[in-house]
Amino acid sequence: MNKQIFALAFVAASTLAACSKDEATPGPSPTPDPKPTPSSTATPSYGSGDGAVVALLTRTTTSSFGVEVDMDLGTGVAVFGNLATGAYTDAGKITLNGTELAKQANNSYVFIPGVSKPTGIDLGSDIKWVVTTPSFTYDASSAAGGRGMPKAGKIDGSYTFVDISKDFTLSVSGTITKSDSVYFQINGASKSILKRMAAGTTSVTFTASELAGLGKTAGGSVTVAPWNHEEQSLGGKKIHVINELALSRTVEIK
Repeated sequence: MNKQIFALAFVAASTLAACSKDEATPGPSPTPDPKPTPSSTATPSYGSGDGAVVALLTRTTTSSFGVEVDMDLGTGVAVFGNLATGAYTDAGKITLNGTELAKQANNSYVFIPGVSKPTGIDLGSDIKWVVTTPSFTYDASSAAGGRGMPKAGKIDGSYTFVDISKDFTLSVSGTITKSDSVYFQINGASKSILKRMAAGTTSVTFTASELAGLGKTAGGSVTVAPWNHEEQSLGGKKIHVINELALSRTVEIK
């Protein structure tokens, strides 16, 4: 799927976490083509199919005077048409959990938080999509195989910086459930590193050699993003349903 579509969808999320692809470790099938762009959360994409709907919940942790604060941001994107060519079609009205997405010039649909919904769409419980054209309804609580948003603990530790001259382990506390794969990302000034791991993976070590060239910055971040995927059939057409939880922490890269 065209990475520009996801960049449109996650403009708001980009202020909380940034990444671009540097390294990917294959996880289990299905194998998406992760195409994160600078200032966007890595999101799986698919090169074939007739539509895709993506729900993304970004939870960012910031630290001030030793106190950590979490902020949730719920966004969504939907496209229908030819995913291989990027020729999308008008899908009428599309809602995610009752909130309408805005149609873009290229017929993609996105939701970006604003004054009325500063934290975006509530994605903490069910995930429900309603599309008018084509007529498509998906409710994770009742769909066959539907699992809704992945669940995970917090990013482990209370660190505020990453020293790129040393090996660094990025992990989450507790367990990760409802995931097919997990992205682990470190985002610096010059580049970012993305690793894709198997479902439920809670810890990954980045070596000093991998971190070299990341770029020192006070505005870096680390992200752990479990996601799941399923295919739904609509009149013989293939629709991808993706749910992703992105746990992010702002850090200094030094």
